[in-house]
Amino acid sequence: MSMNFAREQSLLRQRLLAVGSPAHAEACRLATGSSATFLGADDEAIRAAASDLAAAHPQMGRAQMTAFVRTLWQSRVHELRAVGVELLAQRAALLEPADLPFLETLLQDNDAEPFGARLAGEVLGALVAKSKKLWKDLRRLAAAPQPALQRAAVRACRLPLLGDSEAFGRCAELVEPLLATADAALLGAIDELLAAAATVHRDAVLAFADRTGRTIAVPRTPPAPPAPSASAAPETPAVPLPRRRPAAKPPSRPATARAQKPGGKRGNRAPAKKQVTRAARKAGRPAARKRAARR
Repeated sequence: MSMNFAREQSLLRQRLLAVGSPAHAEACRLATGSSATFLGADDEAIRAAASDLAAAHPQMGRAQMTAFVRTLWQSRVHELRAVGVELLAQRAALLEPADLPFLETLLQDNDAEPFGARLAGEVLGALVAKSKKLWKDLRRLAAAPQPALQRAAVRACRLPLLGDSEAFGRCAELVEPLLATADAALLGAIDELLAAAATVHRDAVLAFADRTGRTIAVPRTPPAPPAPSASAAPETPAVPLPRRRPAAKPPSRPATARAQKPGGKRGNRAPAKKQVTRAARKAGRPAARKRAARR
């Protein structure tokens, strides 16, 4: 489903104007020095409006997004431009190298420093991280006469540096010629970039700062754990021994078990009298002779 740009822009303006205030509008105008129209909405309301718009149009693709952002930008309303920047930052993954001229147009037509910093650091930087061939375009922007484009080129290096362990050489080639400038804002952007890059390129950043005379607030590395002493034997953790099961008792013989015959074989239990008679027979059968004599 296609978006009705005029309707969406009108709804955004009504929403942001309803939550804005003249006092906040004047404070933002003085802070940014922009000549745009201000509605007085705060950053939280702008982010919420951009998120709701993106959720209402999940099918919005690259071409539709860039066309709608261009429409918002041409309104010259600060808050509508802010919604456009927020949309680009949230969906920067949709952009392609062919969108670089579009981003350059926004940067050149921008007079609010916060927009320039966000467009360069989060949108243009994500595009360069996606396509390494755009480093040559960053060098071109860094050589441009406009300080805003130079700052954009520096800020766009941050994401590629954090995602590529071999990118610092390209960054140093871009940044070093800019150190001769007297632009304090540009030098500050360079120092911020180097401090952020030190998390991945610490040694290279320290060497660059030493060579160029820059003072960089490099984050400290966590101390290494102390090595174990050679004399101290490593403590062997106690291993619990397996519990032995008690031996099973042999089953008791039932009361009707067969009696053991002499000689080790079992036989049927017989009355005691017959056992005596048999024993007597083995001894010469004296009992039989006695009975015969009695008869």
